[in-house]
Amino acid sequence: MSDTMFNELRTTRIYEKIVLQIRHLIKEGKLKPNDRLPAERDLAKTLGCSRTSLREACRVLESEGLIVSKPGGGRFIQKVDERVPVNVHFNPVDVLEKSAVMHFIEAREALEPSIAAFASERAEEKDIKKMEAALKAMEEKLKNPDEKVDADSNFHLALAEATQNFVFVSLMETNLSMYRPVRKQTLQSEERYEQSLQEHRAILNAVKRKDTQAAVDAMNVHLHHIRENVLKERD
Repeated sequence: MSDTMFNELRTTRIYEKIVLQIRHLIKEGKLKPNDRLPAERDLAKTLGCSRTSLREACRVLESEGLIVSKPGGGRFIQKVDERVPVNVHFNPVDVLEKSAVMHFIEAREALEPSIAAFASERAEEKDIKKMEAALKAMEEKLKNPDEKVDADSNFHLALAEATQNFVFVSLMETNLSMYRPVRKQTLQSEERYEQSLQEHRAILNAVKRKDTQAAVDAMNVHLHHIRENVLKERD
């Protein structure tokens, strides 16, 4: 008898059930953009869960860009970014996730060209080798699409490390951690992945030449294409 016919048993945690319920309410239009969620104590009582489980669920929903916390003001369903196209068949959850991606991209556009500039001035041989290894892993992913390789993130993190500035590294780690749940939207097709690989090569080549302006320009091209890909309407 083959082992492949069996599925691993998994216990769903309380916070995961809360996440699924809130995502469903958004999809059904019962929770709309800018709606304020009930106070934490009241919502936990309504759901019949602990406040700890509710907070964990909210952390997941925040990382997905579906809700936002305002200090002293409670938690709200994320507002829709006006740049995100909406068609008649839109899924509210998808729209909110795309809105979150736009915020992440905006932050990257402010941060990463500067990182590319400093990296081109300060990169050491070990940094170059680390970025080359990340690109090699990206090439392997093209041959093995199912292989779980986070090479894209590794490249950007290595680029930040090449600045020799721990603050840039910390900011990049935080950005990539938040961006990871929705990053799959920007590298969906093999064509886009190949294009992204070429863009990363252009950045690395500029860093190797210590050409600061070329590194900044290559990073801006990369981020511009990410933005275009996210805004592209799905049929």
